[in-house]
Amino acid sequence: MGAGEMTSPPVTPARRTALFTLASLHVILCSGTAYGWTAIRPVLLNAGVFAASTEVDQARKLNLMSTMGIAANALCKLPLGMILDKCGPRATSILGGLMVTGGSLLLALGDRDSLYQMASGYFLLGVAGPFVQMPCFQFSELYGAAKGSAMSQLVTCFELSTGVFEVMHMLNVSSWNVSLPSMFIAFSAVGGFITVTAVFFWPDAPHKPPPPPAGAVGSSGAGQPPPPSLTQVSLMKQICSGPFAIATSFMVVHIFRQGLILATIGPQMEAFFPEKQASFLSDAFSIVLPLGFLPMAVLTAAGAAGYILSRPNLAFVFVNLLSMTYGLMLLVPNVYVYFAIFVIFPLARQFVFSTFFSYTAGMFGYASFGRISGVASTIAGLVQLTMSEVVTRTEKGGAPFPATMSAAQRWQIVDLVLALIPALLLVQPIIALAAQRRAERDEASGGDYETDGDDMESGMPGERIGSSRRESRGAALNAPLLMGLDIARESSHISIVDLGNSVSSQVNKGSLCGADKWDIYASSHASPALLSGSYLPSARRPLGTPTSHTSSMLGRSLANPSSGLGSQGQAGSHTVREGFQQSGNDSSDSP
Repeated sequence: MGAGEMTSPPVTPARRTALFTLASLHVILCSGTAYGWTAIRPVLLNAGVFAASTEVDQARKLNLMSTMGIAANALCKLPLGMILDKCGPRATSILGGLMVTGGSLLLALGDRDSLYQMASGYFLLGVAGPFVQMPCFQFSELYGAAKGSAMSQLVTCFELSTGVFEVMHMLNVSSWNVSLPSMFIAFSAVGGFITVTAVFFWPDAPHKPPPPPAGAVGSSGAGQPPPPSLTQVSLMKQICSGPFAIATSFMVVHIFRQGLILATIGPQMEAFFPEKQASFLSDAFSIVLPLGFLPMAVLTAAGAAGYILSRPNLAFVFVNLLSMTYGLMLLVPNVYVYFAIFVIFPLARQFVFSTFFSYTAGMFGYASFGRISGVASTIAGLVQLTMSEVVTRTEKGGAPFPATMSAAQRWQIVDLVLALIPALLLVQPIIALAAQRRAERDEASGGDYETDGDDMESGMPGERIGSSRRESRGAALNAPLLMGLDIARESSHISIVDLGNSVSSQVNKGSLCGADKWDIYASSHASPALLSGSYLPSARRPLGTPTSHTSSMLGRSLANPSSGLGSQGQAGSHTVREGFQQSGNDSSDSP
C-alpha cells in the first residue's frame, strides 16, 4: 500500500488508547530534546567536552554545537515532509529512531575534543525529534471530532520532552553522579525502542478519520472532512491557495515573536528592572518555562482545548488575542505582571503549534501534511534569521531608533510593534466567524425565504437573481413543489420569483415578471399561511396542513394568470397582504 493511500483506523477503543499512548511516549522521549540545551550544557562541561580548547574557544564550540542541533530541528521540516508523504509514518519514525541511537552513541563514545563528532551527534538528535514527532500527529485522527484535544496533548508532550536533558542534569549533579557516557548510552536505547515499536505498530499510511455520522450537518470545525478541492489537487496548487497563506502567515508571525522573546527576555528584564530583580525573574522564567505544559494539560483535560482547536477560526482568534495579551504586558515593568507573562507565554506557544498542525491536517489532509507543514516551517525559519539584526539594533541603538533613546525605550517600541502585528491576523477569522454566525441564524429562522421575499419587496425582478442560484434550485423545485412531494429543507425557503421560474412550462412568464408577490399570492386563491405550509417537508409540517392540494391548486392558478391579476386580483392582493401581516406567515394556520 502506498503512503498516499489511507488506512482504516482501529475500531476497538482499547487498541486506539494503546496506540495513542505509545505515540505520546514517542513524543515525550525525544521530540524536543534539542531545546533542552540549557540543562545539558553543564553536563557537557563537567564531562570535559572541548576541555583542551581555551575558555573562549570552548564557549564558541559549545554555541556552535547548540546552533547545529536547534537549527537542524527547525529546518529539517521540508525534507522530512517529503519523506513522510512519500514513505509514510512507519518508515519516517524508523529513521527518527535510528538517528536518536546514532546521535546518542556519538555523544557517549565520540572524541570529546572533536567539534565534528560532538556537533554531529547533537545535530542528529535535533533532526530526529521532528522525524519522531510528525508521524505521531496522524494518530489524532483516531478520535474523530475530538482530534483537537488529541493534537493538543501531543503538543503538550513536546513541551515535556524539553525536560529530558534536565533529568540528565539532575542525575549528573546528584549523589549518583551518573556520567555523560552512561546517560547517552542509556538514551540510545530510546532510539531502539522507537524503531522497534514503529516497525510493529505504526501504519504505512496515515489513519483515515472516521466518517461523520449519518445526517450530520457540516460545520467549520476541524472534525469536518477537508474540502476535496484542497485535498485532491497538486502540492503547488495547495501552496498557492488562500488557506496555505493563512497558515504560513500565522506561523511566521508567531514563530518570530516567540523566538525573539526567548532570546531577549533576559536583556529586556535587565533594561526594565534593577539587577537583583532582573536576576530573580530570569531564574524564575527558566523554572516556569518547562512547566508551561501544565495550563495546557488542564485545558485539555477540561475539553476546552479540544473545543477551541476543533473550530479553526475560533482557534486563530484565541491564539492571536492571547499573544497580543502577553506582548502588551511586556510594556508594564512590574514583577507580578511578568510572572503572569511566564504563565501565558508557554500556553500561547503550545496553542500556536496545536492550531497550526490541526488546521493544516484538517485543511490539506495527511497525504501532503508533511510537505505543507515543512514548507510553512521553513519559511518561518528563514524569516526568523532576521531576528539577530533586530536584536542588535535594539540593544546597541541606531536606525530606525533616535540616538537619544535608552535601551528600555527601544525595547518598549519593539514590544509594542510585535504585540500589535497579530491584530492583522484577526481580520480573516473574525470575518469568517461573523459569516458563519449569520448563516446559522438565517438557517434557523428560514433566512433564505425571507431574504428572497425582501428582494421582491424592493422590486428586484426575477431576471436579476443569479442564474447559478436559479439553476441550483430548479431541479429541486420543478416537480416536487407542483406534485405535492416532500422537498429538502434547503430547497424549501424559496422566493415567489423562483416559484414562477420553476413552473415556466405552465405559466405565461410575462404575467409574473415584475409582479408584486402579494398579487401572485392572491392569484393563487391561497393564503400565505397555506402557501408556506406547502413548502415544509413532512418532518416539519404541522399536522393537517394540506400539501398536494395546495400545490396543485397553486399550479392551476399560476397556469391561468387571467383569473387573478385583474382588478379582482389587485383587490385580492390587498386582502392577502392584510392576512399575511396578521398571520405572520405562520405555517401552522389552517386555510
